[in-house]
Amino acid sequence: MSSDTSRGRHLIMVCGVAGPLMLAAYFTVPLLASPLSGVLYAAHPSTVQIVDAGRRYHELLNAGTWLQATGALLAVIFFLALADITAHGRGLAPKIMQLGSAVLLAVVLAEAVFTLSWASTAAGGVAASSRASFDLMSMFIRVFPVVPAPALYLSAGWLVLGSTALPRAFGRLALALGTAFALTGLIGVFVPAASAATAGLSGLQVLWIIAAAITLHARTRPGREHPPAPATSAPASTSGGAAR
Repeated sequence: MSSDTSRGRHLIMVCGVAGPLMLAAYFTVPLLASPLSGVLYAAHPSTVQIVDAGRRYHELLNAGTWLQATGALLAVIFFLALADITAHGRGLAPKIMQLGSAVLLAVVLAEAVFTLSWASTAAGGVAASSRASFDLMSMFIRVFPVVPAPALYLSAGWLVLGSTALPRAFGRLALALGTAFALTGLIGVFVPAASAATAGLSGLQVLWIIAAAITLHARTRPGREHPPAPATSAPASTSGGAAR
């Protein structure tokens, strides 16, 4: 194996592990500051609460924005690498994963803009802009399961099931995640409380990506290729040439 290939293997694993961990930190760090988490996870926080939390924790919000954006980028790099390894000219699925990756980054960066706006306007005491930025930012968890998550996980499941790069269980779990995200996205359009289910699925996706990255690294060894998974077939009989 060339040094470039070896570095590529390590880079894919680093992205697949570090990215989800950064996203997990982004979602859990606010829990350490109860006033901030009380605003972020409240159904209808008041404008006074929003401005006060943004002003008091604007540095934490800025750091969280960096964690989210960078973590999402690293996770997307892993997904694109997974598509490259498992595609084998399979047409539409890799393109859907690329599309889902692009949409995910666009949504994440949009949320980052609104989070930074919330923090800066709250620190400056501009209540109306702070409230508007917060309201727009909080829509991310309802948008994520509508397009980005189903596109990524349904295509990932399809690709993994058609390759030997990962155990088939990863493909089935990805399909289950993609389907669950799609359902919660549909329900969440009409029932905002469904965002709690999206948060739970987001925790599961962190575990899936990390486990897939580590497993892929272990299975991508010198001289080992990952052809498409063989179609269901039966060996020919040596006596009469009939399929068993």
